[in-house]
Amino acid sequence: MVEHQFSKLRAGVRFSYPAHFFIRLACTRMIFLRYIRRTLRAISELLLLIIMRMNTTISQRSIAALLTCAGLLVASTFLIPTHAHAATCVFSPKNLEIGSVSEEVRCLQRYLNSAGYTITATGVGSKGFETNQYQTKTAAAVAKWQAANGISPATGTFGALSRAKYIVLTSTTPAPTPTPTPAPVPAPVPTPVPGESVAEKNARNAILDARDDYENAANDYEDAKDDGDDLGTSKTYLTQAQKSLIDALYAFVDEDYADAQDYADDAQSAVEDAQDELGGSSSSGNSKSDAKEALKDAKDAMNDAEDEIDDSNSSSSKIRKAEDLLDKAKDALEDAQDAYDDGDYDDAVDYADEAQDLADKAIDAL
Repeated sequence: MVEHQFSKLRAGVRFSYPAHFFIRLACTRMIFLRYIRRTLRAISELLLLIIMRMNTTISQRSIAALLTCAGLLVASTFLIPTHAHAATCVFSPKNLEIGSVSEEVRCLQRYLNSAGYTITATGVGSKGFETNQYQTKTAAAVAKWQAANGISPATGTFGALSRAKYIVLTSTTPAPTPTPTPAPVPAPVPTPVPGESVAEKNARNAILDARDDYENAANDYEDAKDDGDDLGTSKTYLTQAQKSLIDALYAFVDEDYADAQDYADDAQSAVEDAQDELGGSSSSGNSKSDAKEALKDAKDAMNDAEDEIDDSNSSSSKIRKAEDLLDKAKDALEDAQDAYDDGDYDDAVDYADEAQDLADKAIDAL
C-alpha cells in the first residue's frame, strides 16, 4: 500500500527541505521503472512548490494526505505492485496443495511472507509479489510453518489441521480443532516442464513413485488397524518414509536433485519395510518388490518384441501373428498392473510372467 510506503512521512519528520528527500526516497523504493519515478518526483516537487508559495503553516497530517493521494494516483495508473501487509485469510474446506490456483493461495503467501516463512527472497512469490498459484516454494514454506507450529506431519499441504492452527494464531479466541483427516499425504512435486535436466527428471520420478507407494502403505496400515491385525513396527517405518519424502521435497526445491533422489530412495525402502511388517508379502512369498521386478521384465520383453516386429522382414502372415501375440501380452500386462495397484502381488507376478511369455512367443513367431 502507498500508505505504508509513506509511513516515515507521518512518523514525526519535520517537513522542510528534508521532506523533499524523503519523498524522493519513498518514490524510489516504490517505483522500478524510470519514467514512473520521474513522474512521482515531479509531483513531489510541485507539492513542495505549492507549500513554499502559500507562506503558511501546513500540518504534517495534511502534507501526508496530499502525498498519499498523489502516490495512489500514479501507482493505480501504472499498476505497480507494492508491498502489502498480510490480511486475515478466510479459507474454504478444500485443501491447498501444489497445483491449487485461487486467491486463498495469494492470501496464504502474504501471511507466510509477513510471518517470517518467506516463499522466496525475490521474484514471483516474494513479499509484495505474491501469486494465486501454489507451487513447490509455497509448499516448502508451509512445511516450515507447520513444523514450527507443531503440526505433524509437516507435509506442505495446507489442510484441516493447518487451517485450524491458522485461526488460532490469527484470532483472539482459540478455535476448535477439527477432526484430523486420515493419513495426510506429502505434497507432490510439479509435473515436468520443458528443458528440465535428466537429474531433475529422475529425482521428480523417484519422489512421485515413493509418494504413491507411501499412500498405498498408509492405506494398508489403516485397513490393518481397523481389522485389528498385527501392525508390528510398520508405523515407525511409515514415519521414516514420510520424513524422507519431506527431505526429498526440500532438496528438490533447492535444486539438489542428487540428494532429492537419495531421500526418495530412502523413503521407498522404508515403505517396503512397512509393507513387510503389515504382511505385504503374499502366502506364496511374492512381495511388492518381486511384483515390481516382474512388471519391469515384462515391459522390457514387450519393448524387444515391438522392435523385432518393426525391423522384421518376415512374411505379412508371420508379422500379423506376432502382433496378435503382442496385443495379448499388452492385455496381460494391464492385468498385472491392476493387480499390483490393488496390492495383489501374487496375481501381479503371474500376469507379468504371462505377458513376458507372450512377448517371447511373438519374437519366435517371426
